[in-house]
Amino acid sequence: MFDDAEVTVELVSGHLRVTQPHEIALYAGAFAELAALAVSGKAARTLITKAIQAVDGQ
Repeated sequence: MFDDAEVTVELVSGHLRVTQPHEIALYAGAFAELAALAVSGKAARTLITKAIQAVDGQ
């Protein structure tokens, strides 16, 4: 999403260009929910380190 006029959705075999306001609103809502769950910086590094340790059996 770059603005409130268009959403480009990447697919395995191509892409979609969404321009209907009600569909854009759905993508905006989903983006906001996922952004609220995102972590970055030290918190992200901690999660990644714990995942690596779990896979390595540490």
